[in-house]
Amino acid sequence: MKDAIVLSPVASIIWVFIGIVISLVLPIAVKVLQKATPDVIGRPSFRQRVVAAWVKYGGNKYLKILLAAIFVAIVVVFLLGLKFFLARDAALAGFSWESLVNKLWNSSRR
Repeated sequence: MKDAIVLSPVASIIWVFIGIVISLVLPIAVKVLQKATPDVIGRPSFRQRVVAAWVKYGGNKYLKILLAAIFVAIVVVFLLGLKFFLARDAALAGFSWESLVNKLWNSSRR
């Protein structure tokens, strides 16, 4: 049997980051899909929709969260010394860590 190859630290960070971003974007995407209407007449361009969503949901706030997600991904990989064999595992770790950080943050604000 072949020896398993560990993902490089950079690849691990990228995949952990992707997992974090997925966990942040998924609830927003669900809300957008729930509010979606089948109206296609007068439909705004993709760019116009992105700009409108950036303004509506406070894009600058999410830019800060994006930078924090990069920091968490680096901490998860380097400080904790985690090693991943599959991109899927790293993405799931990012998803899980974001959930944990979110729960800890929200429970400390009560």
